[in-house]
Amino acid sequence: MNGQNQHLDLGRNSFYGVCAAPATPPGQSGLAVIRLSGPGSAQAVDLLFRPNSPRFGSVAAMAGYTCAVGDLIDPDDAGLIDRVVITRFVAPHSFTGEDVVEISCHGGVSVKQTILDCLFKLGVRPAEPGEFSKRAFMNGKMDLTQAEAVMDLIQAEARKSTKVAAAQLHGALSKRIRQLSDDVYRLLAQVELILEYPEHEETDESLSTLISGLESLADSMAALQASFGQGRILREGMTVVIAGRPNAGKSSLLNALAGYDRAIVTSVPGTTRDTIEELVDINGIPVRLIDTAGLRTTDNLVEKIGVDRARSALLEADLVFWLASPPLPELNDELREIRQVLASGIPVIAIAGKDDLAESRIIRRYLDQNLSQGDVVAFSAVSGEGLPVLRRLILDQYERIGSPSGQEVLITNSRHKACLDQAAARIAETIRTIRSGIPLDLAASLLHSSAVALAAITGDQVSEELINTIFSRFCVGK
Repeated sequence: MNGQNQHLDLGRNSFYGVCAAPATPPGQSGLAVIRLSGPGSAQAVDLLFRPNSPRFGSVAAMAGYTCAVGDLIDPDDAGLIDRVVITRFVAPHSFTGEDVVEISCHGGVSVKQTILDCLFKLGVRPAEPGEFSKRAFMNGKMDLTQAEAVMDLIQAEARKSTKVAAAQLHGALSKRIRQLSDDVYRLLAQVELILEYPEHEETDESLSTLISGLESLADSMAALQASFGQGRILREGMTVVIAGRPNAGKSSLLNALAGYDRAIVTSVPGTTRDTIEELVDINGIPVRLIDTAGLRTTDNLVEKIGVDRARSALLEADLVFWLASPPLPELNDELREIRQVLASGIPVIAIAGKDDLAESRIIRRYLDQNLSQGDVVAFSAVSGEGLPVLRRLILDQYERIGSPSGQEVLITNSRHKACLDQAAARIAETIRTIRSGIPLDLAASLLHSSAVALAAITGDQVSEELINTIFSRFCVGK
C-alpha cells in the first residue's frame, strides 16, 4: 500500500493541467462519457485501467483514434468500479487540441462520480464550465464563433436552429466575417497608399473608387445585419403571445398549437393566473407560445399580478394572437385593446374563437369590419378549424422579420450583432469623412477600428475577460 501511495503522489505531481468532467448530461443513462484533456491524461487513466487483453501495453502507448476494453479499479481498495471502453486522442488531433482520453462507462450516477473521485485523487482537476471548448479555442482548433456555436447546437430546439448552428460550427459565419475583414484591410491599404503618395494617388478618380468600394462593403454588412431578425428567432425562439379576455379559450389555443394538453382548461374564468410558456417546432422554426391571464380589471391580488404579467408579455412579443370568443364580449373594448397593441408596433392576428358556436360569427364579422390589418381567423378547439392558418401566419411573420434577401449566413448571436453594428458604423463614418474632405488619416483610423470590431466576432482580437465570460456560460463537459 505504501508503494501504491508513493505512485499516487508521483501521479498527483504529474497531472497538473489535466482536467476531467462528464461529457454527457447529468443523471442516469445507459452510457456516459468522462473526458480528460491535457498532457498526462493517458498516464492518469493508466493508473486506474486494467485491460482485458494481456497483450495490451498502456493507454499512453495507444495510437490516436483507437479504443481498448477493460476494467477501472479503485486504487484505494483495488475494487472494481466498472467495465469501460477507453478512447485515445493524441494532440493536436483532438477536440481540444491536447491529449484527450474518453472513458465510456455505464451511466449510473454513482459510477460516474466514483470514476471522477478516483481521477481527482490522482491530482486531475475538475473541468470548469466550458473548459474543453475554451481549450479548443486557445489551441486554435476553432474560433470564437465556432465555440459559441457548440453551445447553440446543444441548445437548439428546432430543425432550422440546428442547421444554422451546425453551419456556424463548421465555419460558415467565420468565413463570411473574414471576407468582410479582408475587404476592410484592402480599402485600408488604398487609403494608406494615398497617404504615402498624395501627389500621385489622391485624385478625384481614386477617391471615387475608394468611396465606391466602401459603399459596396457597407451594403454587404447591412445584408448580414438584417439577417439578425431571423437569426435571433432561430437561436431564442419566436415569441407568440396568446391574449384576450378571461375564458376566451386561450389555453385551448395553446394546447392545440402545441399538439398536447400543456395548460389546464376549465369553464371557470381566470383559470390561468400566470404566463405559461411552451416551445414548439413549426416547420423547423422554434416558437415560444405564451398563454396569458385573461385581461380584465380585477380586485383579486393574484389575478391582478397575472394581468400585469400578461401586459408585460405583450410588449416582448414578436406576434400576438388576440382571441375573442363567445359569450359575446364587449366588442368595442376588444377592438380598443387590439388597436393599443398594434399602436405599439407589434403585429396582431385577431381570432374569433369557439367557431363551432353561432355567436363566434358575430365577433368575426365585427372585427373584420373594424380592423384593417388582415382577415380575422376563425378557430375552434373542438374541430381544429383555423389551426393550419395560424401556423402559416406564424411562418409568414418569421419571413417578414429581418428577411435576409437570400442571405445564406445568419447572425444569431447578439454579441456578434453588436460587433457588426460597430464595424458598419465605422464604415459609414469613413464614407462621410472622405466626402467631407477631412484628411484621410481619420479614415485610416476608422477603417482600422472597423477591422478590430470584426476581429472581436471571431476572437482574433478579444480580451481575456470576454473569453472567460463567454465560456463561463457553457455547461460543464463542453
